[in-house]
Amino acid sequence: MIMDLPLDQIAKVLNGSNRVLLTGPANPNVDVVSTAAAWWLFLTGQKKLVDISFSGRISKFNFLPNKIKINDELKDTNKFQIVLDTNGTGVKQLSYDLKEGKLVINIIPENGTFDKNDVSTEKGDYKYDLIIIFGATSLESLGKNFDEHRHFFHNVKLVNIDRSILNENFGRLNIVESGATSLADISYHVLKKHIDKDMATCLLAGMISATNSFQSPQVRPDTLEMASQLIIKGADRENIVESLYRTKDIATLKNWGKVLSRLSKKENVISSYLNHDEVDNLPQDFEGMVRELILSTPDAQVAIIFYQLELHKTEAWVYTIDNINALDLGKNLKATGHRRFIKISIDKEIDRARDLIIKNIKDKLKVLNTG
Repeated sequence: MIMDLPLDQIAKVLNGSNRVLLTGPANPNVDVVSTAAAWWLFLTGQKKLVDISFSGRISKFNFLPNKIKINDELKDTNKFQIVLDTNGTGVKQLSYDLKEGKLVINIIPENGTFDKNDVSTEKGDYKYDLIIIFGATSLESLGKNFDEHRHFFHNVKLVNIDRSILNENFGRLNIVESGATSLADISYHVLKKHIDKDMATCLLAGMISATNSFQSPQVRPDTLEMASQLIIKGADRENIVESLYRTKDIATLKNWGKVLSRLSKKENVISSYLNHDEVDNLPQDFEGMVRELILSTPDAQVAIIFYQLELHKTEAWVYTIDNINALDLGKNLKATGHRRFIKISIDKEIDRARDLIIKNIKDKLKVLNTG
């Protein structure tokens, strides 16, 4: 499939920006992280200031170059300026102090005096002049990064790169290719003239992860051709495979095995559970595995993993297929999240919480499926 990408528009946006934030959904998967890393390498090579930030749990992979730093929170997105008119006066000395929760700035003039009319305040520029978002169907799916910096995301240029048919097209420039096998696939077509060895490794990792090592039914002949071109450019396939599939320790494998062994299915809902001491050792690509191995079960529309936070407090992680809005399912249960994933916290022990949540979601699905 040859993508009809707006390459001229992308180039124009990139050429007009110097400070770029790369981000995506909370708890990003391998495709999101590795694709963002490839863009970081490209943009820093263009002498731009670039940061990567995701909310939630961020997996670490050996195939990512060490120079790439991924932040788990977004800080200092804008500045507040105090402007002092020094014409005809000058400044001899400046100092500041924090007293009782107040910033006190002391300025000694070179000549004459300052008065209040010489001082003004301004809202400074944002730290970034461009945001590129990978694999997020909505701004809300960015999690804490968006929740704490809504004004920033609503006022800075956004490029939205995704492959979901549910994408809300929230960007100034929306590159949404539902036929793509991965975000790395889309990015390959944008970056292919600039791909070096490290970028090739990052993009190949995204493709391998998103297609389950090219076993997904979405894989096309040109997908394999792209992968071969990335290997020709020096992509380290062995390191990728080692990092993604051969480094899971025994505790991680045991806990994923427990999730699978505890699966139960009620109509269109598949569920499992984790005990309080089991959540710390989950596969790095847990969400991807839930979608690939559980939600791909025939007739499955929702997968729920219950996790016992405390004796009388349970959290449910609810994953849905593409055409089911998770937020609609959790509306009466104070759910948080986005269209494909929500969390529900309930003050009940795990068995009672499981019965209540599954019944609620089954009832909602019946309405949706018969509507």
